[in-house]
Amino acid sequence: MKRQMLLLLFGLLVLTSCNHYESKVPISSSDNSVIEKALLGEWILTSENKKDDTSGYLEVLPFNDTEYLVQLKEIKDSTQYIESIINIRMFSSEINKDIYLNLQFVGSDSEKDFMIYRFKSISGNRYKVFFLSKDLFSKTFTNSLSFQKYIENHPKEFEKAFEVEGVIERKIK
Repeated sequence: MKRQMLLLLFGLLVLTSCNHYESKVPISSSDNSVIEKALLGEWILTSENKKDDTSGYLEVLPFNDTEYLVQLKEIKDSTQYIESIINIRMFSSEINKDIYLNLQFVGSDSEKDFMIYRFKSISGNRYKVFFLSKDLFSKTFTNSLSFQKYIENHPKEFEKAFEVEGVIERKIK
């Protein structure tokens, strides 16, 4: 579960796709989320098919007792020069024993909507990250409870609405 949460977090940070579904409400509040220490640290982001093409680094930090601060450090080409740093608030929601990550950009000029992610272990410290696609999912929710109920009652349909974002793996120093 800890590794799955980490993967989702990193996938969200890639943010290379403009097809992310955005929700006015998260799947659940952050009150029941727990900081998983295994998710903390630095991660490398790559595309699914190009393992050697690093698109950025993620640093996952505890923000408070139930939320993470994720810093996406995007690099320019292969120069390793940090082009930008994006701050993201992240917390988990567990529905039907599945873990989803709720991500929200931090900053006064940022949208306050939530993006939803999942991840799946590939091998060792590598995870495939999936995002909820607006091309495959268009429902809107007025509150988190209705979002949760939808997922509980339509798990297969909901799972089909995710697309691959990329791959993350723990950065080894």
